[in-house]
Amino acid sequence: MSKKIIVEFGGWVECDSSRVLFQYIGDKHGDDVRRWPVITGNEWLKLSQDEQDDYTLENFVHAQETALDGSLEYLDVIVADENGNDVTASRTYS
Repeated sequence: MSKKIIVEFGGWVECDSSRVLFQYIGDKHGDDVRRWPVITGNEWLKLSQDEQDDYTLENFVHAQETALDGSLEYLDVIVADENGNDVTASRTYS
């Protein structure tokens, strides 16, 4: 029987806009992902809402590690079987 590890979490972080990165995901640059720009949060904040919608957070873990502030409300580690049924679960509160 194959098992899966699923991590579920909730919380928030205040990103350091000079260190957080955003990856372009729009269609302006075609399929050549090497041309898709990565920009800082400072650059992203200067974009219009429509332009911001063409980007996504590049790396959540990096954003969390370099955050100015934040709170992890909960972290669940779930072991599930190949059908997605929970086998065991543990919850950690911060």
